Amino acid sequence: MIITKKPEFAVYVKALGFCLMSSGIAQADSLIDIYQLALKNDPAYLAGVHKYGADQEGYIQARANLLPTISFDASRTENQQEIKSSDNQVFGSGSTKYPTTEYTLSIDQSVYSYANWARLRQAESRNESYKAELNVVEQGLLLRTAEAYFAALAVYEEHSYIQAEEKSVQQHFELIEAKRKDGLARQTDFLDAQARYLQTKARGLEIRSRLKDSLEMIGEMTGETPASLALLKKDMAMPGPQPAQSSEWIATALEYNPEIKIRISNVDAAREEVKSLKGGHYPTLDLNLSYNNNATEGSLYGGGSEVSSTTATLSLNVPIYSGGLVSSRVRAATDLLSRTMQELSLEQRAVKRRTLSAFDGVNTDIAKVNSLAKSVESYELAVQAKRIGFESGITTSLAVLDAERDLFLARSEYSRARYGYILNTLRLKRAVGVLSAADLEQVNGFLGKISGGVTLLSDFQDAELLAVE
Repeated sequence: MIITKKPEFAVYVKALGFCLMSSGIAQADSLIDIYQLALKNDPAYLAGVHKYGADQEGYIQARANLLPTISFDASRTENQQEIKSSDNQVFGSGSTKYPTTEYTLSIDQSVYSYANWARLRQAESRNESYKAELNVVEQGLLLRTAEAYFAALAVYEEHSYIQAEEKSVQQHFELIEAKRKDGLARQTDFLDAQARYLQTKARGLEIRSRLKDSLEMIGEMTGETPASLALLKKDMAMPGPQPAQSSEWIATALEYNPEIKIRISNVDAAREEVKSLKGGHYPTLDLNLSYNNNATEGSLYGGGSEVSSTTATLSLNVPIYSGGLVSSRVRAATDLLSRTMQELSLEQRAVKRRTLSAFDGVNTDIAKVNSLAKSVESYELAVQAKRIGFESGITTSLAVLDAERDLFLARSEYSRARYGYILNTLRLKRAVGVLSAADLEQVNGFLGKISGGVTLLSDFQDAELLAVE
């Protein structure tokens, strides 16, 4: 596993509508297939993408305060006038109707506003935070896809192990039952075998329920449950983290982790917020250019007129006292800046811890897989030996049943360790902030062929599980 410094952005099934061909060939959904579906259908991911699109508009809105505002107003008025009385003998009486047309073109431009410039810089900082948030969403989808996929496979393997145990315990129970009828087995042996058989069946039902739920989790992301999933290869390479020093991973995490980038951007934005509010103490200078045209096509006292005027206004506003409001807002923003700085420090420590945890998890899982593989072999031999011993009268029936249960536990633990290695490998890169689709492609290589020997689990009421070895 090699660290990449530059990050890339990037089973319970509905009743099958077809029958398996007699050749036993079926197409299985690989990890990449599920990821591609999740890219199109996962609500959490799509919500994050749309949020990013909305957040980006904040910069454009902040920049608008520094750009000119142009407006155009036009009106047409119908006038009707009548002289009721007048001291002027010339215009002593009369009435008229005429229209008045007027339009105004106005341009407003902020010449100087310390607060507006600070808000623009704040928007730039927040834009960096939004990019990092999108990166969190993208890497989160990659990791969630892998976790859901391998959770389903892990439970499927556990289900296959409990089926094997159930079959063996059932055979042993039937053997004890036959011997008891012939008077060759004790009542306690029969009751032990019966209780263990029923207990195994109950555990099988519980695991089956978890299997259904784990498959529905995939459907929750993709909008549809997969027709089949490819199983993990029995033999897969398990290289350790490269570089092998945890300090190098931590250094990279502090540089590339998107959560840290979000916190850094939040600190920058909070610092600009303080500056923006301090701008309430500073003067502002604004320019207004206006052109007005007024055309009157008549009047009560004579002919019409057309008057145009152009004005230029430079406005200076000097704040003197606002009742302490500006100073209070600055103090509040300063405290919020201090809080975001503490949040940054907290996130840096948390990322360091998560990186170390994933790094140690990878190395631990490698050792666990190697040890548990030998453990499974030992338990398989122990089961065979105790079966032979029981047939020879050397070993008790309960010892055989305990050996079967221990074998199931060893197989399940071994399976979890293998999946733990894969997921911790991805979690390590996620903690560092460099998890990409290429890493999912690499993990996809651990899976078996997409078509080949099919293991069919068909004991669900309304669905079937296909797993390709």
